[in-house]
Amino acid sequence: MKQEKMAIVDTDRGYAYRLQEILTKRETFPFSVSVYTDPELLSEEGKPERFRLLLAGGECYEKLSEVCRSPERLILLSTGEETTAKRSIRKYQSGEEIRKQLMEIYAESAVSGTGARNGGRKTTVIGIFSPVCREIQTSFSLLMGQFLAKKSRVLYLNFEPFSGLSGLLDRSDERDLTDLVYYLEGGRERLIYKLESMVGNVNGLDYISPAFSFIDLGQIRAENWMLLLQTLRETGNYDYIILDLSELVQGLLDVLRSCEMIYTISNREGMALSRMKQYEDLLKHLDYEDIAALTTQCELPAFKKLPGSIEELPYTDLAGYVKRIVEEEICA
Repeated sequence: MKQEKMAIVDTDRGYAYRLQEILTKRETFPFSVSVYTDPELLSEEGKPERFRLLLAGGECYEKLSEVCRSPERLILLSTGEETTAKRSIRKYQSGEEIRKQLMEIYAESAVSGTGARNGGRKTTVIGIFSPVCREIQTSFSLLMGQFLAKKSRVLYLNFEPFSGLSGLLDRSDERDLTDLVYYLEGGRERLIYKLESMVGNVNGLDYISPAFSFIDLGQIRAENWMLLLQTLRETGNYDYIILDLSELVQGLLDVLRSCEMIYTISNREGMALSRMKQYEDLLKHLDYEDIAALTTQCELPAFKKLPGSIEELPYTDLAGYVKRIVEEEICA
């Protein structure tokens, strides 16, 4: 599908080319990016209209606003000055934050038929769910995602009521997984660009901030979760999507049934065996026995206390266990 075009127009050559490099380094960024350090070159007849977005520094912005026939394309690279610009992005902040704000702006203007880019990948969805060992399930899921991300594009989605990940990831986003579902109402194109504006990354693994409120998470209908997964598959931007699931998800069993692989963590301590038997009996009772056929049960050995930092997870005993699963079962 044809890629959209955008231009960075700024007299600071070093800044413009550094920003271009940062934006285009991310494979799913949906624009080809050109750089102009002289707005006069871009102001030649018809040239501004070739670009879907024009990100311009102060003086360049003023000159372009005089000749651009589509002012909604213009975005000011602001340095804090007072401005009448309808759209602006603070110039001196991280390139990653600029990328997110660009995608947010574009998502608001994207309409059906704009040509949302399809990454062309076949996506494998891996569901991870256990009625026991809930705390280690998230560590297991994150490690699997990070190991897969060494060679593939991977998206991690957490469905826990109290994941605690916002603190571990040092993110306090106002938008989270539940917002992504509601963006479905705006159409597939908007969802793709909203996703790009929300995604974070840790050790190569893409993720969306988990739900802040378990109440909001529990109110999302099963059909919306299924539609979200279908849409994410259709974008073709990811090789793997990892679902770190909980019972709070409406339609949990249908979500699991839609996965290509399922991993369930178990152990033989305390009530764990009884809980696992109850879960397996429920699958039989509700005619979801095919889920059991897709499931690999992982009876984990006892591990030392896991670290409170995601960056330290790859250096734990658990990491060695998960790495073997990735290499011998998923990537074999």
